[in-house]
Amino acid sequence: MMQGEAQAIILPKANKLKLGPVGFLADRPDDVLVKTIATTITPGMDRLLLTNKPVSHKVLNYPIMLGSEMIGQVVETGPGVTTLKSGDFVFAFRGDRWKGVESYYGCHAELLPTSASNTVPLGRQPIHRDLLTGLLGYVISALEKVRPGPSDRVLLLGLGSVGLMAAEYLKYRGVETVDALENFGIRGQLSCAQNIGMEITDFPTEFDDSYDLVIEATGRILLIEKSIRLLRPQGRILLMGNYEVLGYDYRLMQHKEPVLVCSSVTAPPHLAEARKLLDSKVLDSEKFFTNVFPLNQYELAYRVALDSKEAIKTVISWL
Repeated sequence: MMQGEAQAIILPKANKLKLGPVGFLADRPDDVLVKTIATTITPGMDRLLLTNKPVSHKVLNYPIMLGSEMIGQVVETGPGVTTLKSGDFVFAFRGDRWKGVESYYGCHAELLPTSASNTVPLGRQPIHRDLLTGLLGYVISALEKVRPGPSDRVLLLGLGSVGLMAAEYLKYRGVETVDALENFGIRGQLSCAQNIGMEITDFPTEFDDSYDLVIEATGRILLIEKSIRLLRPQGRILLMGNYEVLGYDYRLMQHKEPVLVCSSVTAPPHLAEARKLLDSKVLDSEKFFTNVFPLNQYELAYRVALDSKEAIKTVISWL
């Protein structure tokens, strides 16, 4: 039985971050306890959670612990764990053995009590790119649902971490034409997209009816209405953002009869493929890491992650 307390970053209430002790009890045979090396902030989801906006069917009950991307070292395992041992390094995407706190993935803590199934073994000492395992796994899962071919024309709405990774993965998969919409020029410079506009109006009429796939990665679903003129009839729209406002006027898009595809489920095979791709170095991963902060600057880390136009992936170091 693994039990005790760990320092963790929690939301005791909306718009309030706090670092303090949280109890845990990991008493199932397949549980593990992991010492945290680093975690990252996921701005799209965390911004909604901070402001008490729903991000799924799950009802929010404060206090909440955020964090879905973590690298660390196993310090203890339950008697039923055969895939890991003490000393192994892992990527983890969920901590679900907390007491007295709602775990919204729950990885922002110095120790992570979780099931072994919530980890991906690394087989070596971790490096920064391992923190991208969940992000890349999410992108792989999403694009698997629409399967763009090499000749498909793709428009990315947003070049934050999700859009930027989608562009990298599309390039790896041989998709030849990837354009993007992004308000912040510096993010466009980081991407491998070709034609980049800061506003929809930057795409003139010759781009109308030209895209086979539009990927919405901004969290602003109303952009779909504005971009619908660019989509070919019966083209596909892939939703990859976290949405606060879901209302849109169907009359403004019905003439295109678009196929809307939601993506939110990442399965273990997607994470395994992401791990393999990151190890093979076929993707440009280092450009994602724009800021690293020590734990005692966690509030600054969140301000930068949520408000800075230069920020893509903000890391919190727990060592």
